[in-house]
Amino acid sequence: MSLSKRSVEMLLDLVEIKISYMDVADREDARDLQVLERCRAELKALVCGESATLVPFTAPTPRRPGRPRAAV
Repeated sequence: MSLSKRSVEMLLDLVEIKISYMDVADREDARDLQVLERCRAELKALVCGESATLVPFTAPTPRRPGRPRAAV
């Protein structure tokens, strides 16, 4: 599937608007921001006619075990 240059530029604008309005409050928001930034890089590469450098996502870090919850 191929997108026109105008469509790619519109998607790039939308991604940049979404990034500018994001308020990172937790880990999920941080992951979403990371995905959007990679999306922006890929769209910019499409606009410029370059091949996008694909960077693999980092593996999630294992969570620390928390304290057991106290029974009320």
